[in-house]
This record gives sequence, C-alpha cells and structure tokens, in this order.
Amino acid sequence: MKLKTNSDQVQQAAQREDSLLTFRQVNELLGSSCKSGHFALRLSKKGLIRAVFFNERIVRYSENSVRDLIAGKVGAA
Repeated sequence: MKLKTNSDQVQQAAQREDSLLTFRQVNELLGSSCKSGHFALRLSKKGLIRAVFFNERIVRYSENSVRDLIAGKVGAA
C-alpha cells in the first residue's frame, strides 16, 4: 500500500482545480485575432479543448484543456 505524500495531494488538487474561460480569454491565450466565439467552439468540436454549455448561448471553456493544447499535450484531430 502506497501512502500519499503531500506532493501527491498537491498535484491532485491542482488537477481538480480548473477555471472556466470565455471565448475571448481562450482567443487571447492562443493568440487568435478572431472576434467571435467560432474559433474556440471549433476547437471544442474537434475535441481539442473542453467546453461547458450553460445553455445554447452561454459557453465556457476549461482553462486546463486550453493550457494542455498550448503545451502540446493534446494531439491534432
């Protein structure tokens, strides 16, 4: 049985903590000049970033998934 160390707990907490971003924030992080939400929505439909739909008009995107895309941890679809 492996005991969890403090660093294991910190890593798990960091993985669970995730902010939700607007399409403008996603565009800013990715360096896109798109003024609408189409770019971020297209990335989510390809499965490259995770989208959270509150209703048909309000969509937010996972900051961790955007940072994973930037770091190259997500493959191109």
